[in-house]
Parts: sequence; structure tokens; C-alpha cells
Amino acid sequence: MKAAILAALVPALALAAPVTYPLDPEATELVAITRPAGLLRGAAHPHVIAARKVEGEIVYDAEAPDTSSVRVRFPAEALENDDPELRRKYGLGGTLDDGDRKKVAGAMRAEDQLDTGRYPTIAFESRSVRWLGGDRFEVKGRLGIRAVAAEIALPVRVTVKDGVLRGDGTVTVTHAMFHFEPFSTALGTIRNAEEILLRVTLVGRARAEPPAAAPATDSPTRGGS
Repeated sequence: MKAAILAALVPALALAAPVTYPLDPEATELVAITRPAGLLRGAAHPHVIAARKVEGEIVYDAEAPDTSSVRVRFPAEALENDDPELRRKYGLGGTLDDGDRKKVAGAMRAEDQLDTGRYPTIAFESRSVRWLGGDRFEVKGRLGIRAVAAEIALPVRVTVKDGVLRGDGTVTVTHAMFHFEPFSTALGTIRNAEEILLRVTLVGRARAEPPAAAPATDSPTRGGS
């Protein structure tokens, strides 16, 4: 009888367990959008910068969502700016030719900006996850850029279907949070705005767990004393 009760409980306990969702780098989209500022800002472009080679995982427990966690990291050198498709998607208008894209890429990697030579990794690690009701959550954690870990609070909407978890959120950060100044040229008459808009889409696919081993059973013995 006890064995039958335990067997009935096992599926329910499995459903309540946390599930690990390694991030799918092809489906995950992390972008930063910068806007021009300064006296001659009309002569400058907004930019969209996308992270590539993203790694990480989401651990999500549907029965205890506040125990969930998020880890994300990617190489700073893998940032890609002003992809034409992303510019259209985010309504930035116009395109930059290859030469201008390379100039922007060099500027954002420079020592007074991301300084990717000294700080090769950008990472985020959650410190708390708070359920706000329905499919809404607030994820608080530390975003590390240029060896500075700034606290951010990211509101997200989460869906889980067919073993795929998707989280979408938007948050604004500033250059000052990471201890550097916005890019500027022409004596500051053209520069980036202090605020940077981050748009986050994390897509994780449930890790397949190895099948549990069948419980050992006592084999009947022949004979014996």
C-alpha cells in the first residue's frame, strides 16, 4: 500500500520541482538602444546594439516562482551594432553603410567606452525574483559592465509552453551606473544620451533529464536452506 501511495505522489512532486532552461542563443535577443543628444543631435543616428554568443540559464519553479533565478553572459567583443533588420524592427529608420557601422563598432569598444580589451565579459545574475501576479515578474540582480556591477530591476512577462520558457522585459540604465561617459564628438555637440534602453527576450529550452533508474527488486532465489 505504501509503495502505491508513493508511486502516485511521484508525478506531482516532479511537477513541483524547479526546471532548468539553458538559453537558446539563436532565439534569445538582448539589445541596447542609444539615442543622440547634444546641440547637433539631428546630424547623428540612434543605434541598436545586439549581444551575440549569449550563454546562461533560467531556473524556474512554477510552484515557487520566487525561488527562480537567471544567469546571462556574453563576450563584449561579440556585440554587433546596427543590423539593418534590427533597426527596422525597433523603428530606428534608415541604415548605416559598412564603413559607418565599423566606425561605431570601434568607438563603442574604445578604452573610454566599453574597453573590451580590459573587460571582455558582460554578465547578469539575478539576486531575487518576485512574482507580481499572472505572467508578470520582477527580476532584480547585478548587471556587470566594465567590472562594475550595477543593481537593476527588470520587469518581465514569462510564458512556458512545450518545454520552452520565454521572458520579455525592458529597462533603462545609464552610463553613469557603470562609471563612464556617453560617447561624444565635435566638442560635445554630438553625443549619445545618458540613458540606454535595454530590451530583453530570453528563450530557454528545458534541459532533458536522464530517465530515472528503475527501482531494484529482489529476485526470487531457488532452493536455499
